[in-house]
Formats: sequence, structure tokens, C-alpha cells
Amino acid sequence: MLAASLLIPATLAAQQAGVVAGIVVDAVTLNPLDGVQVGVQGTQLGAATDGAGRFRITGVTGTQVTLQLRRLGYRPGNEVVRVGQTNLRLTLSISPAQLNEVVITGTAEPVERRALGNAVAKIDASQVQSIAPSPNVSGLFNGRAPGVVMIAGSGAVGSGPRIRIRGASSISLSDQPLIYIDGIRVANDVSTGPQTQFFSSSVITRLNDIDPDDIESIEIVKGPAAATLYGTEANNGVIQIITKRGKAGRAVFSAVVRQGSNWYNNAEERIGFTYNRDPVSGAVQQWNPVATEHSVGRELFRTGRTQNYNVGVNGGTDQVRYNLNGSYDNEQGIEPTNGLWRGSGSANVSMNPRPNFDVNASVGITRQNIHLPLEAGGGMWFSAYFGQAPRNDLERDRRGYFSAPPEAFWAAFENYQAVARTTGSLAMNHRLGTWFSQRLTVGNDLTNEDNVGFTERMGPELRRYFTNPVDQVGGKLSRKRDLNVSTVDYSGTLRANLYGVGTNTSFGAQYFRRGTYIVAARGEEFPTAGLETIDAAARNFGGEASSTNSTLGFYAQEQLNVSDRLYLTAAVRVDDNSAFGENFSWITYPKVAASWVINEEPWFNLPTITSLKLRAAYGHTGQQPATFSALRTYAAVGSGEGSGAVTPSTLGNPDLKAERAKEIEVGFDASFLNDRFGLELTGYQKSTEDAIVAATVAPSSGFPGTRLTNLGEIRNRGIELQLRGTVVQTNSFGVDANFNYAHNTNKILDVGAAPGTPLDQQFIGTGAIRHQVGYPVGAYWDRRVVSAEFVGNTTATRNEQCVDGKGGTTACYDAAGNIIAPRVFYGRSDSPTEGSFSTTATFLRRFRLFGLVDFKRGHLQFDNNHRARCQAFRICLANLNPTDAELQQYGQTRAPATLMAQYNSNNLLRDAFYGDASYAKLREISASYIIPEQYARRAGFAAATFTLSGRNLKTWTNWTGVDPESFFSLQAYERTEQAQVPPLQQFVMSLSVNF
Repeated sequence: MLAASLLIPATLAAQQAGVVAGIVVDAVTLNPLDGVQVGVQGTQLGAATDGAGRFRITGVTGTQVTLQLRRLGYRPGNEVVRVGQTNLRLTLSISPAQLNEVVITGTAEPVERRALGNAVAKIDASQVQSIAPSPNVSGLFNGRAPGVVMIAGSGAVGSGPRIRIRGASSISLSDQPLIYIDGIRVANDVSTGPQTQFFSSSVITRLNDIDPDDIESIEIVKGPAAATLYGTEANNGVIQIITKRGKAGRAVFSAVVRQGSNWYNNAEERIGFTYNRDPVSGAVQQWNPVATEHSVGRELFRTGRTQNYNVGVNGGTDQVRYNLNGSYDNEQGIEPTNGLWRGSGSANVSMNPRPNFDVNASVGITRQNIHLPLEAGGGMWFSAYFGQAPRNDLERDRRGYFSAPPEAFWAAFENYQAVARTTGSLAMNHRLGTWFSQRLTVGNDLTNEDNVGFTERMGPELRRYFTNPVDQVGGKLSRKRDLNVSTVDYSGTLRANLYGVGTNTSFGAQYFRRGTYIVAARGEEFPTAGLETIDAAARNFGGEASSTNSTLGFYAQEQLNVSDRLYLTAAVRVDDNSAFGENFSWITYPKVAASWVINEEPWFNLPTITSLKLRAAYGHTGQQPATFSALRTYAAVGSGEGSGAVTPSTLGNPDLKAERAKEIEVGFDASFLNDRFGLELTGYQKSTEDAIVAATVAPSSGFPGTRLTNLGEIRNRGIELQLRGTVVQTNSFGVDANFNYAHNTNKILDVGAAPGTPLDQQFIGTGAIRHQVGYPVGAYWDRRVVSAEFVGNTTATRNEQCVDGKGGTTACYDAAGNIIAPRVFYGRSDSPTEGSFSTTATFLRRFRLFGLVDFKRGHLQFDNNHRARCQAFRICLANLNPTDAELQQYGQTRAPATLMAQYNSNNLLRDAFYGDASYAKLREISASYIIPEQYARRAGFAAATFTLSGRNLKTWTNWTGVDPESFFSLQAYERTEQAQVPPLQQFVMSLSVNF
């Protein structure tokens, strides 16, 4: 017995001696890598890593061997290991060039990046979520794709940004890119939400319905040169979202728990103070809402808790693979009326019933409810920003707030959006040998919104603050909107080899349909408190509307492959859209492109360059008019005799067609120093012709207003750069860095002005935002004051002088006090320059530190907080005593009299309220620890990672308002900051496990 027991360890040792096993992880993210080919050098022994990154090789001889690691998109690796080790932890580094990586392009099959003549940005969403998890999809984009600009607005929980790619391309149409999920088009609406008298509540974007933990990667097709195959509607670029797919192997279960908090950092200082004079003592009083509440033991803003729970399973066989995922989110804002809960689930199943046929089916379901605060046009924020120290009993009852204290707004008003969304797709791929492949994709995205604004019937405790009779008696508005986006997409590719030249002939047809159905009901005046339904109101109103937009397109593409180094592509697409005028149909979009992997030519010999691809592309896309724009319409009116009648509404335009964008882009992709560093550089010029503008209708037509006409032209030029690489890489320490930079210049070339119109009169727009020939789209134009004089020992001014736009000055007013100074160009409202820098450091193969700073430069913003306080309500310090202290408070360098000339101008002179909104922001930081396997196993897990991450922790800016990213979200161009929730600071703790 004793002898047998002594032999057991020796036997186990002998068995272990012929084995090597372990896990392969990404050198930067430390995430497990599946599909890595691990081979023993000099032998036929090897294995592939499974979904958890693990491998096991048996039958190995000797005392030590060299393992060779290979995976597409990664630099090859070699590691000397001791035979018998079964807890190896090996790393692979991403290849910065990745010319052999496949991307989605719209043809029957994905193609290698080396064959593309245009730039395609790719975001590895699963890696981002493991390093610095984002609470929504919008957060995945920040700083990770040059030329892709996120335009936020509100920092309220549940809000979402606009996305603009390569500058503004239209005056009147949407600036949002198309969004696809697993090959089908989905709703991309922005600025949705409850429509109330407090007009900035509509800040929700449909992009954020998607669970970021369900996404594998995001590909961004940036311009017409790349998006030709997407046709009409692709003028603003295309975003392809690819969800996680199943991987053959044992089932790998995963779970993530995240707990964190949101808060308003340094709120007292950022909101600032208002001033008035005590009516009794005459002393100057200052007031701040945050300080006021704190002084009585209350805090104006809470620290909101964030929770996220995610579970998933991934696995399958070579014939059937699956990925199932479920998430629950509950996030609180800094007000009790702001928060969201979201439940989502998804399933992705891939089947290979035959070697030449496969099917991929995916479905995603989201249910969410977002409660929004009242911002900008009213509500607690307005009352807090424009309150002042109490001077009488009424103001003392309000505690100094402008109209009501915060708890009154929180009790009286409720605004929310409830969403039920289901997205499903089915893709079938069929191959006949190597010469023909075809794909059919069908799918549907159905979104049901319920946008609700509710005011209860007020009791005496609230009526004393809200004197508007409509508010006092209460009411409810419910606006239900159904969005239904359907996709049918067929494509095929023929392959041949003619005299050593490979040919890929692709063709396809696509049909897209978007239907919108809206039904709204409103009830006013609840007879008693406690009622909440519209039917319970004394007066009811309702409305219904529906619209449908359809696109049918066909395309053909030919690609020549010369020696797997030179690729030449030509394509053409034709589209018809239901919004075109009746006299116009079938618009054509051509494309040509070339890609040359020049480093693979026999004569190329530059030792420091590992790979180099030159590329160029030229193509067209378009954007259809808004639904019904081309139609002549009439509005229903009462006849006065109890019967219905119609009256002219819009003249329509039977010749209306799509805006057409043309773009040429050139660039290169290169890697250096044995693939340690990569550089992508792209230059482009895009012009939008037939831009749709509103032209005045002749009174003789019998129709009022304007009609849309194809008259304008806009040009965008720019460069995009991405530099990434491995700065240091040893067995125990590594540093990777990434730098993005993009610059865009934008100019309007034509607005369809009548022949002979002076250049300075060729513009569209009223007020401060103009679309003027020779200047950027949506630029700021306003009157600029250069001098003024005080009237005696008062704050009144006289002899105000303004810039005349011709190099001199002119009087701002005429003798009657009418403003006569012209508006002059101030600057761009959108940022021409943006970029980011990020770095990841790993050490001891278990610790990871990450940081990302992004920046925007060169644009202006309008500070309406400053204007309202100083010009409208006159509660600035300068209104009482215009000294240098007030100038310093708002970063002004002008004389006090010039400043007061604007404060006294009744919103006619306003250049003091514009400011440079350039900034750099510490957007993300994180620290992660990979828990040793032996400890994870004791808890029942195969692997576990703990991460602490933060977002929006520091901003560097000259902007003197609250935050340079805070402004009205409803405005496509003007950036006006007024009483908004700023971007919130956030910390999150995450525990991720596999088992």
C-alpha cells in the first residue's frame, strides 16, 4: 500500500511531463484570445485556444520547447516554456497595420482590409468594455475613430449625443449616419423624448438602446468614397455594429457586476453666483443655490448610484454556435427625477448545416424607461441658475430661487420615455465551390416609444409657486411613436482568375422601408388631485399621423486582384426613393478605388517599414429629401359652418431630388519597426451638390412660406491620422499608445441666391446662425462692439461703436435707438479639430492601467447663462458695479463701458457672451487586476478580473461657462449653454468572471 502511494506522484509527474497548457491573452487588454493557433516548434503538435483563451497540447517530449503563437490581426509570438507547465499565461500583441483583417463592406462577403481603397475605422467594443466600461454605446466612440465627432449637450442620465462624420454636409437634412446591426438597417433617431413646454427634454438617442456588452466590434464607413454601395441616405457615413458570435468549443459562461456613482463635481463654483442689492441696507448680496442648500443641511444634488449586471454564455460545435446575453441597468442622475432602468437580452445563433451553406440569426430585445429632468427652458435648473438673494417675503418663501425651489418642480412635473424595441436579422450565405458566393439578409427593427409629460393637479403647497393656471390644474401629454425599419438585402460575388489576375464581380439589390406612426393624446385640467389618465381630464385632444419612406437600389462592382498586391475596384449603384419628386427617379452613384500593398513588391527594400499600403478612392452617395417634401399639401381647417375644409399648406416640388455628395480620398496604412508601430493617414475632399434649401414661394402661387429646392453646394476638406503602437514590450511590462487627430474645413459654396445678389447677402438663416457663402455651415454671425462711454457716474452708456464689416467701425444704433450695425462673422459653431491620446500599461501580466484624453479645438459657444443673468435679469456684479472683478469672472478683456453697453442692449449687442469652447478632457481612466487562477477557482470561476474606472474626471478649457460640452441638444448647429445638466463625473467598480 505504501509503495503504491509512493508511485502515484511519480506517475502523475510523468503524465504532466508530456503536457503544456495555459491561456493566451491580449498583451494590452489582458483579455483571453480565442482561435489562437499554438504550435510546438519543429513538430506537428499544436492546438487552438477555445472561447476562454485556453489550450492544451499533449505528447510533448523534452524538457523545454518553443511555442509558436499565430492569430489573424496579431503579431506572431514565440515563447520558450518548460514541458509540464499547465498554468502558462502567454501574450500576443495586436498588429497595428492589420492588412489581413476582414471588414464589412456591403458586398456578399467581408473583404480583407488590404483590398480596400478607402479608410474604414474599427472599434473593438468588447475590448473597450473590459478596459473602461461605458454605460452606453455612445461612450464607445469617444476618441477612438478620427473624424467621428460626438456632439453631446446634456449630461442627464439617459441622454445621448449626435454623431457627425467628416463635417456638416447639409443645411436642412439630417446629419446622422446610417446605423446597421448585423447587416440590417435600424433606427438612428436623435433628440427624442417627451415634448413639453420645457423644450430641452428631448435628449434621447436610439443608438443608446443597444447594450454595449452585446457588441463585438463597430466599423465606421466615413464618406461617399467608401459608402457608395449603401447609396441614397449614406451621405453622412455608415456605422456597422457587429454583435458577439458564438465560438466552437465548450460553453463559456460569463458574468459582470458593475457598481458605481454619478456626481456633479465642484457644483458651487461652476454654477457661480448672482448678485443684487439689499433694499434696506443697500449692501451687495450674493447668492448660489448649492451654497444655499448646503448652509441649511441639505444638498442640492445627490450622488446617483449606477448598477449593471450582465450574464452570457458562448459556445457550440462546428455546426452550431451560439451566444446568449442578458443585461440589467439601473442608473440614477443627480436629481431624484432623473434616472433609467433598462433590461435587454440577445441571442445570436450560427448554423452550418452543409459545408457550403451557413445561416446566422440574431435577435435583440430592449425594454427601458428613462426619466428626464427639466432643463434649459424651465424647471429646477432654470430656477437655480437665475435666482438671487431674497429681498422680500415672496423671494424668501422661494429661498431665492427664480420661480420655485427644487422640490416643487420634482413633485409637480414628470417627464419620461418608455421604450420597447426588438431587432431581428437572418443572414444566409451560400457558396458554389470557390467561384460563386451569395448572401441574403432580411430583418426588422421595431421601436415603440411612449413619450409622456405629466403635471399633477396642484395643491396649495405648489400653487403658491406656479401661478400659471394651466400648470395649476394639471395635465398629461402622451405621444406614442412606432418606428418600423425593414431590410431586404441580396448580394452575390463571382470569382475567376484571368491570365493571373483575380476578378471579383459583385452585384446586389437592396430594399429598405421605414414606417413611422404617431398617435398623441393630451388632457388638460384634472378635476381633483390624484388623477393621472388623460380620460380623467376635463378637456381631451388627440392627433394621428403616419409616414413611409422606401428605397430600392441595385449595384454592381468589379474588383481586379493583381498578384495579391494591387487591387482595382469600380462600382455603380442606382437608387429610387419614395421622397423624390414625381419628375425625378433613379439616381446613379459611381465609385472607383485602388489599393497597392507596395511593400510586398520584390524591389521594395526599406528595412524600417514592415508594411505599406497606398490607397485612393472616389465615389458618390446621396441623401433623400424628408418624407412629403416634394408633395403639394393642404391643411385641414374648419369652414365656420360645422364642416371641414382645406387650405394651401406647402407648394411642393415635383423636381426635388436627393442631395448628391462626391468625395475623393487618398492615404496610406503603414507599420514600422517589425510591426510595432502603425500609422494611418487620410486626406479627403467632399462636396455636396444639389443641397436642399428653402426658396421663397411667389405669392401668385397661392401657397404660403417656402418650398424646398436643390440649389446649394457645400465643401468639406480634411485630414485624419491615427498613430498606434507598442512603446515597450517585455515579458513583465508593456506600454501601448494610440493617438488620433482629425481636422476639417467646411465652406458653403452656393445657397441658390438670385443672379447678381451681392456676396454678403448670399446666406440662409436669421439671427446669430447663418449659412453664408464663403463661410462654414451654421457659423456664428453677430454684432461686435468695440467701444462705448459711460453716462456720468452710472451704468448707462452712450456712443456705442460696432465693427462695420469693412475694416472700420460704425455706430451701433441710429438716432432713434434702432440697431443698424451689421452682423459680422464670429467663428465656427462646430469643432474643426478633434483628437485623442490614450495609453495602456501592463505589468506582471496581471495589472493594467489605462487613460484616455480627448480634445476639440477651434469652435465657439454662446453662454446664455451669462447673457440671461447680466442682460435679461441684471443680477451680475457688473450690473451693480462694473469693475474689473466682473471682467475677470467671465474672462473678458474689454473695457467696463463696452461690457455694460451690451448688458444694457436688450439682447441686441451680445458678443461678450461668445467664448472659445475648446477643451481637453480626461475622458476615461481605469485600473484592472487579473485575479490569479488558483484564487478564482476557489470561488468557482475559471477567471476573474477586477476593474476600477472613472469618466469625465478633469477638463482643461478656457470656456468660462459650466462645461464646454453642455448646450441645447435640439439645435443642429448653434451651441447655447443655458441651465443644462453638465457631463457628470463617474466612478465604477467592475467584477468580471468566466466559468
